[in-house]
Amino acid sequence: DLFEVALGCAEGDLKARVADVKWKDAAAATVVCAALGYPGSYPKGLAIGGLEAAGTISDVKVYHAGTKQSDGKIVTSGGRVLAITGLAPDFRAALKKAYEGVSKITFTNDKGENGLHYRTDIGRKAIERPTRIALVGSTRGSSSQATFDAIKAGTLKATIAVAVSNKADGGLLERARTQGVPAVHLPCAKGTPRAEYDAKLTEVMKDYGVDLVMLVGFMRIVSPEFCAAWQNACINVHPSLLPKHAGGMDLEVHKAVLDAGETETGCTVHIVTPEVDGGPIVVQRKVPVVSGDTPESVKAKVQAEEGPALIEAVKMFSEGQGPFQR
Repeated sequence: DLFEVALGCAEGDLKARVADVKWKDAAAATVVCAALGYPGSYPKGLAIGGLEAAGTISDVKVYHAGTKQSDGKIVTSGGRVLAITGLAPDFRAALKKAYEGVSKITFTNDKGENGLHYRTDIGRKAIERPTRIALVGSTRGSSSQATFDAIKAGTLKATIAVAVSNKADGGLLERARTQGVPAVHLPCAKGTPRAEYDAKLTEVMKDYGVDLVMLVGFMRIVSPEFCAAWQNACINVHPSLLPKHAGGMDLEVHKAVLDAGETETGCTVHIVTPEVDGGPIVVQRKVPVVSGDTPESVKAKVQAEEGPALIEAVKMFSEGQGPFQR
């Protein structure tokens, strides 16, 4: 019984109430198709079209409420007539599916006039809310400052929900506190399995309702379990134009660029996957390499592009663009 499931979730005794409940790891969104005029006076007996077309769309469910059969046809018999539900990995995509189903539905009277009404703002607040970011790092997290500044300036619709560091003195936590952001020191005892530490890290970020994880100078390789928990929702900035110099760190990357005689380098924001520096590329920003450059001078030029690259990546995530397409 759905009521028992809902009550069990609310009161925390679901297993006692309903022993065998299976959950699907997905999101759902529903749009109600109502008779024109509802909740005021509305016509009945409108011919309903498009039920088969909507019902055959993958991951779209059509639920009947105010309908009945009349002369072999399905017609409206109430104000709230149909509920069109879309299923998808995330809410934005689920809502898009629901509206795709709604687009197939028609209510018409004897004169062929439209009798269908539905809201077009379903889920708007949820979709338009700021993206909640977690900063995770071991160092100062300098590249994150541009994100703080853009949020404060109102040019980035996001919020830093929490900053987490495995180093109490790394600088990231103090940067967060200065900005009024919750700062969590999560030390890692020697010998702790990666997956075990990463599970604690995930728990902290889930507690803060994080949407997107931003690794900024995190000096640990994350586990496959962490990548699965934050699939397509964790980004890292690397100081080279990947796939060049993947796996390198800090000055060794810039030295490798100079040793190879390259005329340009830059930074790459990529989605974090179990393959180190091998995830889908989100943003790349380039800088020139000129005669007389040193690893330090190249580093300075690249670092200046890391903040803007991360901001661009957050916007793409929020809008479902590029590799974040839903």
